[in-house]
Amino acid sequence: MKLVYRVTPHYLLLISGVLWSGIGLFLITLATSWLVTLRVDHSWLLIFSGTLAGIIVSFYGFTDIVNQNIERINGLEGQVSILAFQTWRSYMLVIIMMTMGIYIRRSEWIPLLIKTPGYYTIGTALSLSSFRYYKAFTRAQKV
Repeated sequence: MKLVYRVTPHYLLLISGVLWSGIGLFLITLATSWLVTLRVDHSWLLIFSGTLAGIIVSFYGFTDIVNQNIERINGLEGQVSILAFQTWRSYMLVIIMMTMGIYIRRSEWIPLLIKTPGYYTIGTALSLSSFRYYKAFTRAQKV
């Protein structure tokens, strides 16, 4: 029985894109559900500010990370583990980020009014950055 499936590096680009999109959309959906709970008059301001910040974070914060990851994946040869879409060091960072996200989401000391635009920011940044993976995937497919 195989515990880890192997794929060509080309498919790691697609896996990365799908994961970044999925997590981004999950965060945006979660933040949207909080808007119903908040019942604020100008909820569009929370959405707008979070989305605008997400665009900025995507462009200035995640672009280099995604480009380095794409370059690393494109340098892989042969069949590789399906888990090789990121480095083992990055897995540790993801675990820390997920732990912090769960803690923040469940904590009462940070009001939803602050959490909501923050989750829109990260969700938008991840979703937008995922398109770089899709672009690299389609380019690699043509070669």
